[in-house]
Amino acid sequence: MSTLQLGIYGGFEVYPLVFSRAFTRFDAHSRDAEGYDIAVRICRAGAGPNGGRVFRLPLKDSVSDFGVARRLAYQRGRDIIDGKVDGASVADL
Repeated sequence: MSTLQLGIYGGFEVYPLVFSRAFTRFDAHSRDAEGYDIAVRICRAGAGPNGGRVFRLPLKDSVSDFGVARRLAYQRGRDIIDGKVDGASVADL
């Protein structure tokens, strides 16, 4: 998992969470070829990274680039805060 790097958006702290995808194939390809899965932790400003809620991005395929994965996590956090994601809300934080 990546180190937590804080981003502030709309009165919330947004932490991208990027995980190496589980290695499931044994056909001699590189472990890095599996890519990354993504989640985002959102909490009220000042609550710190241990508070709030974690939202996982439902991806069919993994993201192959770490930087792209991190940017997608930040964007997903902003979309959740803006109310653009069905079934994900920060109203109860």
